[in-house]
Amino acid sequence: MPVAAPDFWIIFKVGFIFVLIILALRLKLSLGLSLVISAFFLVLMFRIDPVEIFRNILRTVFEPDPKTGSFITVELMLILYLIGLLESVMRKAGVFDRMIASAGHLLRDPRKVAVFFPVLLGVLPSAGGARFSAPMVGEALKGSYMKASKKAFANYWFRHIWEPILPLYPGLLLASAITGVAIVSLVSCQWPLVVFMLAAGWFVSFHKVPKPADMPKDGNSLKAHILNLLEGTLPVLFIAAAVLLNNRLFIPALLAVIITMQLSYRMELKLLPGLLKRALSPEILLLIFGVMYFKNMLDISGAITELNQYFIFAGISPLLVVFALPFTAGLLTGVVQAYVGITFPLILPFLAQGASINIPMLSFAFISGYAGVLLSPVHLCYVLSCGYFEVEITESYPYLFMLVPFLPAIAFCLALLKHSAL
Repeated sequence: MPVAAPDFWIIFKVGFIFVLIILALRLKLSLGLSLVISAFFLVLMFRIDPVEIFRNILRTVFEPDPKTGSFITVELMLILYLIGLLESVMRKAGVFDRMIASAGHLLRDPRKVAVFFPVLLGVLPSAGGARFSAPMVGEALKGSYMKASKKAFANYWFRHIWEPILPLYPGLLLASAITGVAIVSLVSCQWPLVVFMLAAGWFVSFHKVPKPADMPKDGNSLKAHILNLLEGTLPVLFIAAAVLLNNRLFIPALLAVIITMQLSYRMELKLLPGLLKRALSPEILLLIFGVMYFKNMLDISGAITELNQYFIFAGISPLLVVFALPFTAGLLTGVVQAYVGITFPLILPFLAQGASINIPMLSFAFISGYAGVLLSPVHLCYVLSCGYFEVEITESYPYLFMLVPFLPAIAFCLALLKHSAL
């Protein structure tokens, strides 16, 4: 019996929603607001009962996840707020300053110091964080013969090596929340990419660059410098280990570290309101709500099912869909949580493996979108890195083009290896 042809207009409907999100971002609307507006258009285009607009608000905020029983949206908001609070506490306590001074003493080689700064500061996610590490990279490489475009590339590249595996980043959290796949499962697929990024980034950054003179030592003891480094890295490693052990430990681990640091540094209680206020980001809260609201509205509309039926009917390769949608969204937005929030609900049917998710293929989708983000001309960290080192954004692209295509290629090969091992 022949399969009935699906609604051909589904491509135009979904394409229109996708373009609408991009246009809203180009008009400088936040991603969260862009997704909420696009969800309203889903109501019109798929003839959904308008009452669902309000029901979905309650569902997004108050309805527990059927698998875990947790309130995902509220938990994500709280997690990201606590991450911002942890960063504020560490900055206020001078942890970063002490770590940076000790790194220069211990590593000596200016190239290693220049890599250490963005790698270190990349552990804690913050918008435009590459601008914070750029002066340190520039200072470390002051006496080198390294081109400014390479310095911009190095600052940008090493700043982002953690994003595929560190659960402190919103993109990884959203991917886990949307797909129901544990973060540790994604990390187990993606950690080889971090090793590649570190090794290949070093080669491209410093190939044919003469080694600068060693940095001078200071009068502090070796023990003092090691303790300074451990002071900042151990809390983050503790949180990451807790999350990898069990997703439910994320909030308790963050709270434990924040309270411990507050007590150990004897911070005055009068500083607490300022730290709490500084950590609050309405834009991040709206982002989380917008992503989950848009995801729920897509489910209600039936757009995902219709799109899946169309691709099957048209004979389009699922592999092409899983690569192209996240990569394009990442390239156009320059934000990891954007391509995850926009495209992962759409590609879920292509990741299905019986009643579960094909985790290696999910990893391939994540890395494909991540490659698009790294190449995006609107990625804030890239623009700020080039701006600080006074180079055009096109000048550092040759270095990116040398490495970025390897990321989805490696992820795909790893997916094939894991599939053949099953």
